Amino acid sequence: MREFLKELSFRRLVDSLKLTPKHRLLEFGDIWAEIFLWCFMTSIVVHLMATIIAVRSLRSHKIGRWYSVVILLAGIITPIIPSAFTSALLSAIFYAASVEIKPFFCFLLGVGQTGIILFFSFLKILSTL
Repeated sequence: MREFLKELSFRRLVDSLKLTPKHRLLEFGDIWAEIFLWCFMTSIVVHLMATIIAVRSLRSHKIGRWYSVVILLAGIITPIIPSAFTSALLSAIFYAASVEIKPFFCFLLGVGQTGIILFFSFLKILSTL
């Protein structure tokens, strides 16, 4: 248990965000954590921008101003399961191939997952119009 908590240290998280991790990305958990972190963080940033736009646009509306809270919650809660699953799938492929993955490639995979989630979200909206 102590080793697991050591693995999840704040310094390691900051190193991952700076794209300069001091640990090698060979293990399944390391690759999964890097990809999931980038996907989750970019999803939060995108939904935070949408929340700010919704607050500015709907600030005078009586009920519509609360829609920004729904957008923010959707940005945090919704991508957890799909991004965790696809990150696990991608990291399983790289782990099975015994490939050492670079942190920048994990960044690209995480941002790409967010982009794909946004793409299909817009398709869902357009199909309802």
